[in-house]
Amino acid sequence: MGRWLPARLVVTLLGLALLTACGAGPTHAQPPADSGYTPPVDCGPVTSPAGKRSLVSPAFPAGTAACPEAIAVLSSYYRDAPRKAQGTARRLVVNGWTCESDTDSHNAPQVGCDRNGVAFLTQNH
Repeated sequence: MGRWLPARLVVTLLGLALLTACGAGPTHAQPPADSGYTPPVDCGPVTSPAGKRSLVSPAFPAGTAACPEAIAVLSSYYRDAPRKAQGTARRLVVNGWTCESDTDSHNAPQVGCDRNGVAFLTQNH
């Protein structure tokens, strides 16, 4: 997964995976106590060609993606990628967002998009 995503997005994805995989018990990872911490935005489920996925916009210093825009970009990506995407990462620029696709550890296709330091991604629902 790491070879096609920007390094900052890979770090965020790993952090999200840790927070998602862990419970709230005292031995598990907890969100930072920093008052400046902003949790990722859960934009809800989206339907991809391979089924339902959750759409998440991680918080970056540049901000988070607005869910309606992320959903619109993702819909355009799903519609246009089969004909227009390039390379093994299925890269396609949609309304200024650079989107790429890869498979997760469960061999399910996931999409990540970024623009100007803001990103959003799909993950298993």
